[in-house]
Amino acid sequence: MSSIDLLKEARQLIRFNTVTTRSNADCALYAGKLLYSLGFRVQYQEHRDAGQVFLNVLAMWGDGSAAPLLLASHLDTVEAGDPRLWTKTGGDPWRAVVRGDSLYGLGAADDKCDFLCKVIAAASVTPRTLARPVMLLGTFGEERGLLGAARFCQSSLPKPAMALVGEPSNLELVTRHKGLLVGELALFRRGICQTETAQMAYELEADGVAAHSSTPAFGQNAIEKMLDVLGLLGSAAGGVKVLSLEGGTAANVVPQRCAALVMLASPTRQALSVGKAVEVRPRRLAVGWHPTLPWMDVVTYLGRLKAVLAAYGRARDRAFSPPALTSTVTRIGTVDGALTLIFDVRALPAQEVDRIAARCEQLAWDLFGPPGDRWQFRRERQNPALAMSSTAPVVQLMRRAMRAARVPARIAAKSGCSEAGWYQMVGIPAVVFGPGQAYGNIHQPNERISLRQLRRAIAVYRAAIERACVEG
Repeated sequence: MSSIDLLKEARQLIRFNTVTTRSNADCALYAGKLLYSLGFRVQYQEHRDAGQVFLNVLAMWGDGSAAPLLLASHLDTVEAGDPRLWTKTGGDPWRAVVRGDSLYGLGAADDKCDFLCKVIAAASVTPRTLARPVMLLGTFGEERGLLGAARFCQSSLPKPAMALVGEPSNLELVTRHKGLLVGELALFRRGICQTETAQMAYELEADGVAAHSSTPAFGQNAIEKMLDVLGLLGSAAGGVKVLSLEGGTAANVVPQRCAALVMLASPTRQALSVGKAVEVRPRRLAVGWHPTLPWMDVVTYLGRLKAVLAAYGRARDRAFSPPALTSTVTRIGTVDGALTLIFDVRALPAQEVDRIAARCEQLAWDLFGPPGDRWQFRRERQNPALAMSSTAPVVQLMRRAMRAARVPARIAAKSGCSEAGWYQMVGIPAVVFGPGQAYGNIHQPNERISLRQLRRAIAVYRAAIERACVEG
């Protein structure tokens, strides 16, 4: 059996700040050294972005000649958010803390501990008994477009026979998940207001509740709350001028906070008294010229987008929760002089994400005319759905392994997306499985994972390796 101390290594991996926009190199190199010390053959796949180095860590176990079994997990995380909300870890999201059966920390459930479960399971099987080698993969960039999985799929490595992809699934076997579009609309049109004397402006701050954007109903969207308040102020006499508007942390997180700086005509100041959804702070505005933002264009676009997506939203697939297409705003802010809106759309496997993306872009044409110096639309990411038949060998393998480990072989569908969609797209049959609860847990403070589920996941992975790589 492996001599790895699961809790010790979990604490170490969580200690690394691998927020998806930061280099994960230190974490990947640490994981590689751990694997090398156990006897794995280790290599890295490098990706450079904005002057930073990102690494996939890849390890082989066994010398069998058959196509390998791929065990994949991602090592990056979403942003931590407000550290004060991490009450279980003393305000430090990267400090792993055990309380009862739960291990708390950023990345505990999504997805660092699952990687360790796979390492322990593989290392517990004698490598010379493997007719089919085990390929372990720890990826970067999963939280910003499955970049590490794409890098792996574009390599010339031996093509795996099948893939087990780690995501917190509460130990259920996920054979289908939604596709994802992250749309980015940049609006360049803006006005200018001049103040000849110092004037009063107002800082507005709206608070919401963070959640994974695949289940927006579990959160409260601070950007939507702010836009509602601005709409209320804008409809009053004299209107409102918006000088800044910033909210959200990541493309796949329901925003917890949104802030705006606004100027109000005198008759509308009383309107702030009904904006109980926001905190209001007066601020003295300096004399000079102040650019204003086209926030009303954002409101118009989102209103029409809702109508466009409503037709897709009528389709239902009860295997998913929620059972239909969902969409939510995740970020807004000024980027290179443009007010930039980011939203995501989660489509059912039968719905074409590419066609939905084209409709979202066409909507901007209809509202604002030709793109260029007025607006631009970008598909910030477009992730494929997963649809694996219940009779597929990888599904049958995992069901046998789960039964052997005395884990109920329940089949499920996932509202979020995963790296499994990429692997299936390039011809590698894939399923999603992992310890930990997703809904109401990941992508928000006090993320946790059950120690009991970690032990059960190890047993499932070992059973899968024995059946796919030793017996077969």
